[in-house]
Amino acid sequence: MYPAQALSRVLAVQPVLDAIERDQAAPRAAFEQLKIGQTLSGLVKSQVKGISLVEIDGQTVAMRLPQQATVGDRLSLRFAGHMPQPVFLLETPEAAAGERPQLSPTARMLSDIMQRVPERSLPTLSPPGPLLAQPATNPALIALALRTALVRSGLFYESHLADWMVGKDSLDGLLQEPQNRLPAEAVRNAGNAAAALTQPGGAEPKPLNPLHALLTQQLQVLETPHFVWRGEVWPGQDLEWQLRQETEAQADPDAAAGEEEAGWESRLKLTLPQLGTVEVQIKLDARQVFSIRMLPEQSATAPLLQQNQVQLVEQLVAAGCAVRSLTVEHDVTVEHDVTVEHDGGA
Repeated sequence: MYPAQALSRVLAVQPVLDAIERDQAAPRAAFEQLKIGQTLSGLVKSQVKGISLVEIDGQTVAMRLPQQATVGDRLSLRFAGHMPQPVFLLETPEAAAGERPQLSPTARMLSDIMQRVPERSLPTLSPPGPLLAQPATNPALIALALRTALVRSGLFYESHLADWMVGKDSLDGLLQEPQNRLPAEAVRNAGNAAAALTQPGGAEPKPLNPLHALLTQQLQVLETPHFVWRGEVWPGQDLEWQLRQETEAQADPDAAAGEEEAGWESRLKLTLPQLGTVEVQIKLDARQVFSIRMLPEQSATAPLLQQNQVQLVEQLVAAGCAVRSLTVEHDVTVEHDVTVEHDGGA
């Protein structure tokens, strides 16, 4: 049996018995050895009053074929069974052409964009200015600013449109995203992103459309959930923030199958006035439990962070975070361990 979709692309034909070619009934027995689904080639030898003589597997039979069939044509046939005369499925020229992949303009544009992505480059979000106008000590305020910068970056715009349609997102929020803030002219030209980006004859490259660059980042994140946010939290306070989704194997290569599910990993790198440059690696597993590593660049910073580990964990738990562990390391060979373990509940 073949799926209905495949059968819809071919025509069923079978030998006909009439006064013109009644003697062609004899070859019917010759097809009894054929298996259903077997492919055969037919040759149109002659045509008389709508009846075509076709040679199949050394036998000549009379068939009614589509009007476009002419003498000398080679036919692609598939044996469909005995009903009681042999029945063949004929692949039409339209079906053969339809099976060749035909890319839409949008698909060609996406293919062109992905071919232009530099190898090993992570999609990087860079805001035009600081997230906050002045330094802040309120963690909730900083967290909200970072969350807004990520959520309204434009990477997840289509998902937010779907949420808005069912009342889960606001119109004001959508208007904050680049797709609605870029000039109308850029929006109109977004459909031309598949065109060549360089002028003929080695002329200067055309400027990239801002939406083209954003679409490139969206495709990268869709393929591999891993991206970077790089900018100022407030004037003078730089932050590099990497976020990626871990696969099950990355989460715990030694875990038994099904024991550990995929989670998220976040890496923050910032330079603070008293602590210097510090990298913080945060893993959040599928159970919403945090594992945190702090890697200060300056050796003198490690003891200071170590002394305040317990207090930091207590503050995280008070904020509603379940913490599995928090470690401070300066060098991979020397751990300032006082690793704080917590059973999770907050």
